Amino acid sequence: MLKGAIIGFGKIAQTNHLPAYRDSLLNERIQIVAAVETDPVNYEKSRQQFPAITFYKSIEELLATEKLDFADITCPPRFHVPMMEKLIKNEVHIICEKPFTLHIRDAENIREKLLHSGLCFMPCHQYKYSPIWKEFKTAVDAIRSNSGLLLQFNVFRMEADPGIGQSRNPWRAAAPENGGGILLDTGIHYLYLLYWMLGIPGKVFARLPRLQHADYKCEDTAIVTLEYNRAIAQINVTWAADKRYNDARLISDKTSLYYEGRNTLVLNGKDGVREITVPDASDKQHYTSLYVNMFNDFADAIEKNEQNVDLIEEAYQSIRIINRCMKSAESGATT
Repeated sequence: MLKGAIIGFGKIAQTNHLPAYRDSLLNERIQIVAAVETDPVNYEKSRQQFPAITFYKSIEELLATEKLDFADITCPPRFHVPMMEKLIKNEVHIICEKPFTLHIRDAENIREKLLHSGLCFMPCHQYKYSPIWKEFKTAVDAIRSNSGLLLQFNVFRMEADPGIGQSRNPWRAAAPENGGGILLDTGIHYLYLLYWMLGIPGKVFARLPRLQHADYKCEDTAIVTLEYNRAIAQINVTWAADKRYNDARLISDKTSLYYEGRNTLVLNGKDGVREITVPDASDKQHYTSLYVNMFNDFADAIEKNEQNVDLIEEAYQSIRIINRCMKSAESGATT
């Protein structure tokens, strides 16, 4: 049984991470024995609600008391780097929510420390486990290399997720240097998906306007265009919509794949038109299953003592691409 702790016991920890660890696939492999929560109200409430977990007010207190195999970092992004540094120093395997870091220099530094440590690391790039994006990946891989591709992802929301127990710390609506903005919160999912499908983009162009939420200290909309050798991709994400909705499409000269919300993908190819049943990408209830499979892979890596260097690189590259988006939005130029 692998013993773990959750660092930051907010909404994502309570509604997705902890239920995933309690899934039948994992509950005999992994046990969450402890958590760190610095918000005093959420600390007291969580202690009462989850009596099987020992709660600590700091990571220093946690590491001085518990013998852990791994820690799962779900605190706001600006705390990711110091948490990872302490865990690496104490030789604790790491799961870390996106974004990996907020700054490229931090990403470079943590990447080197992780590689040198030999520790297992898993970035929470859970969308790669979704049946929807697995179908997109399969379609991209199947299209011949001399065919051009167009990919587009649209994500519409009405506001930033307010979280729980964070009335004094609504970090998603904070300034980007504190982890706020829809690019870091939502857009990054589609940036790492595109890295997974197509690699490093040759060109990046981005716009980060605030269309609706004047009280936010960050953009509420991100429009990003990425160019590759054989593809062009566009990501449109906003918190300024009138409803919650997702769609996506892949276009080439021989194959197209459409996701128009809800539970169906439509694949047009050499064998005609085929409908593929998938979960609704706007429905957060299916997210837990993505974490279950991701955490199961992480447990496999620990038990086999296999450091997945590709995942460390993927986390690092996601920050490099985010950095290029921000530079493009600031300068108005392609990076």
